[in-house]
Amino acid sequence: MKKIFILFLIICLIGCKNAKNDSLNEKLDQEEEFEKEKKLTKEDYQINKVDELGEIPIMMYHGIYNKKNSETNYTGGNIDKDGYQRTSEAFKGDLEFYYNLGYRMIRLTDYVDGNIDVELGKSPLILTFDDGLSNNINVIGLDENGEIIIDPNSAVGILETFKQKYPDFNVTATFFVNGELFQQKEYNEKILKWLVKNGYDIGNHTYSHVNFSKVGKEESLNEVGSVYEILDSIIPGEYVNIVALPYGSPYSLEHNNMQYIFETSYNGKLYKTKSALRVGWKAENSPFSEEFNPNFLKRIRAYDNNGEDFDIQMNFELLENTRYISDGNKNTIVVPDSKKNIILNDYNKSVITY
Repeated sequence: MKKIFILFLIICLIGCKNAKNDSLNEKLDQEEEFEKEKKLTKEDYQINKVDELGEIPIMMYHGIYNKKNSETNYTGGNIDKDGYQRTSEAFKGDLEFYYNLGYRMIRLTDYVDGNIDVELGKSPLILTFDDGLSNNINVIGLDENGEIIIDPNSAVGILETFKQKYPDFNVTATFFVNGELFQQKEYNEKILKWLVKNGYDIGNHTYSHVNFSKVGKEESLNEVGSVYEILDSIIPGEYVNIVALPYGSPYSLEHNNMQYIFETSYNGKLYKTKSALRVGWKAENSPFSEEFNPNFLKRIRAYDNNGEDFDIQMNFELLENTRYISDGNKNTIVVPDSKKNIILNDYNKSVITY
């Protein structure tokens, strides 16, 4: 009996110590955030041109093909006429371009939730991939532990290389899949689990890449719901409830089928979508702007067109004067005095103007 009491006492002491450590860690985190706020002055904001009401680019990619730019018949790194498919050489160049311009990646879902954690003076960037093509994450086999071996020239292989090269780039992306997932039946489940384990996100691109402008209620429900059901069976609670609209259709929130995209009843289960992604052409608003609409987000097509028609070059030239520039603190919204009247603070953050 005495031994049991001593054991109970030890367990209680350990529990109290852990609780104390947790409380201490939380306090240190709060103090660190406070110090971060306290050290920055209006001059710091001015020097870094901080503006958390600036625009944020959501880049839209599809396939990444293991080719050099010189091996294509189209402009720059485009594989096809419209530039939806890109060479691996061009994609590597894109990543260097973003990094050198002072952009740092954030998760799409964090953007929608107003959780932008980017260092002082840098700007957030979001990567998305549509269609679940095999060259997004091409698996070339399994290692001795049964883990997937990723082709280094596929999109994820390239991203993982950049993750090692630039740890501060915060490499991540959201992949929007159809019914065939990543078109690698043997590896699909392992791919999904590997992606979410390694800091990437999975979203819904409908089962058969449907055009919502050409179908009715039942087909809309089935197209969205069936993909959610597949993801729910493999990575429950670990995918994002965001739909990338095939063809960008429907083109208006008022379209009748939008209600079935945002609330989808399928096989007796209700799935709720919090955002729909358009094809778009320009950067999006800050989540702290009164013009921000998280339900219907436009993207930039990642392609080359000699600096015209809203290609990568044109968009990032436009962003030089309008980009979101971070204060380095995810718990505050910092803007110039001239913009203080257009803040939409739905996230209950501290607002600082200068």
